[in-house]
Amino acid sequence: MTRQRCILFFFTCVFIMFGIGHGAVAQQASALNGNLLVNGNFDELPFHGPLYPNHFVPEGWERWWIHGSVLPEYDDVNKKGGVRKDIYVDGGHALVYFKWGPSYTAGVFQVVNGLTACRPYQLTMYARNHSLPGALPHARIGLDPLGQSLTSDGAVHDPTPLNRTIWSREQTDLFVWEELSVTAEPLGDSLTAILYASPQPGSDNVHYYDTFWDAGALRPAPYANDRLPAPGQATNGFINNVTAVVTATQVTLNWNLNGPGMTQVWYNLMTTPIPITDTASLPYTTYFPLIANFPLNFAHATPVDYGATSLTRSATITNFTSGQIINYIVLARRLEGNTCITEFAGPYEIVTQP
Repeated sequence: MTRQRCILFFFTCVFIMFGIGHGAVAQQASALNGNLLVNGNFDELPFHGPLYPNHFVPEGWERWWIHGSVLPEYDDVNKKGGVRKDIYVDGGHALVYFKWGPSYTAGVFQVVNGLTACRPYQLTMYARNHSLPGALPHARIGLDPLGQSLTSDGAVHDPTPLNRTIWSREQTDLFVWEELSVTAEPLGDSLTAILYASPQPGSDNVHYYDTFWDAGALRPAPYANDRLPAPGQATNGFINNVTAVVTATQVTLNWNLNGPGMTQVWYNLMTTPIPITDTASLPYTTYFPLIANFPLNFAHATPVDYGATSLTRSATITNFTSGQIINYIVLARRLEGNTCITEFAGPYEIVTQP
């Protein structure tokens, strides 16, 4: 049997074994909500095209490849049928691009506008790759924090957006769907969602490469541990007019921001120290000094306030006992230039009512 016939026989067996890849994965993907991507599941039909030479790309997305490198063929898995038919996660359609012979560095991208600067967003997408044994897909997803287009004509001439992109882990296995995930903060009101594959051949000299994508979503995400990133500087008036209203059961903190941003209160609860009276019974008392590891070691935090456009903010603390000291700082995370920064005001101290 010739080498070419052996390879074709191998392809046929592989596609029979792995051609249909939906089921339990589809149930998980269908639960995605709050999706900010346009056509994240590639089910809005038809794919637009043909694009040179005879390619079709899903609505809302643009193809890209490295200038001077191989351009794979793009299509809907269920448009032409054949060996790639019914390889999807949910909805009956998926994006595939493929090439026989030389590998590619290519994908699709989408610029998502109307986002909140410095607020985390999570991109998820299911990836799947087919090739001969030994090949490495090098498939991943990324978010460009500046939200810029990769290309005007399909070919990427300037790799800067790819170099500054925040990437997920790489997909490593062949013939399985894997969900990839990455989180980033926009440095403005946009993020660029990028799907990337750059397969590496194994030991065989003749290869084919298929890259599949489906069931993607971009959604707001919480900060790690439900806390703003640690502050790096004291506020220069951005956080101002900090006040407190104290009752027997709760403390309400109020403050203003001089612009859009996320905000939060970090605090410690401390028991009022026992007064020390000197041996001469003088008519005054002294207290042990307040010891606080400032500004990072605060055991408690109020929920993050994501109301990025509101300048008047507040938080309520109720988990104290009468007479405890509340030592706290107010934090805000915002965009300064091309950097997300966290700043703080304080520390402040309140003695609750006994």
